[in-house]
Amino acid sequence: MTGAFQPGANNYAVAVGTNPENVSVPHIDIRAPAASDYLYPLGKRWLDVGVGEYVLLSNSVVNGVYTANWSLLGTTGGGALNTLTGGSGGAIAPVANNITLAGTGSQITTTGTAGTITFSIPAAFIAPGSIASTTTLASGTSLAVGTSATVGTTLGVTGATTLAGLTQVGTASINASGAGVTTIGTGGTGAVNIGNATGNTAVTGTLTSSGNIITTAGNLEATGVASGLLLTPTVVAAGASPQTANGRVVAVTFSGVSIAAGATQTFVITNSAVTGAGTVILYSLYGATAGAALTIVSVTNSAGSSSIVVTNGTGATTSIVNITFTGLVLN
Repeated sequence: MTGAFQPGANNYAVAVGTNPENVSVPHIDIRAPAASDYLYPLGKRWLDVGVGEYVLLSNSVVNGVYTANWSLLGTTGGGALNTLTGGSGGAIAPVANNITLAGTGSQITTTGTAGTITFSIPAAFIAPGSIASTTTLASGTSLAVGTSATVGTTLGVTGATTLAGLTQVGTASINASGAGVTTIGTGGTGAVNIGNATGNTAVTGTLTSSGNIITTAGNLEATGVASGLLLTPTVVAAGASPQTANGRVVAVTFSGVSIAAGATQTFVITNSAVTGAGTVILYSLYGATAGAALTIVSVTNSAGSSSIVVTNGTGATTSIVNITFTGLVLN
């Protein structure tokens, strides 16, 4: 409906008589029109001095309350907003007097309130492609990577790091400086493989193992004048048989040994490293007197014990001296 409006004066025109000037002459004011300014004909202009111009599009009444619908035509800063332009798609015109600023699920959301549309990232953000950061990419809790992660320069980790599986290509330096301790493979039950198919594995310093060091397709080599296989034996002072020496490498001395020419004598070493009859031990002896010809005839092993039978050659001098056996348990 049009509602009631101020009549205004008439304008005189040649040959057509008079006409109301209420539409052709704008209302001039120092404020913008309000919904309560309904006493004007449709098409009436309203000039908010120094700010903008409005036009009355319609009047309505609900429960006896009149409401005017004024539309802004332009402002001192420019004309009315007709389109919005994004990064692609060109200028977007309104549809049914509305332009929707829509978000994308799991990427960005929009929320409208009075006079404001807020853009935000949802709590669970899913990027449609790569995410690149020119500075630091920080994670408040944990950073989960579904497939693989590529680090261009240096990966710095503060605190303990647990890796379920790690494949490293290129030069790797672990604990390259500082006094930290590098521990590999002590907490698990699987095999720890170190080395490669064509190159060498170098250890600078002491390599300490609380378990076995096993080579399945190569040798354990020590090269150089100052290099070698250093085995520290369990040393037992001279005494009568049996002697106790627990260890995989032992040096046991038996005192007052007297073996006549052509005779034999048995020496018993109690050793927890001997697991049974199948244990293989490499023995050597020294300390025989001049003219004696001592030879190890046999070695009989049982759980925790090793018996060594020694004979003196026929016609040899009787050996009465301390004899030392060095033994290496091979299995």
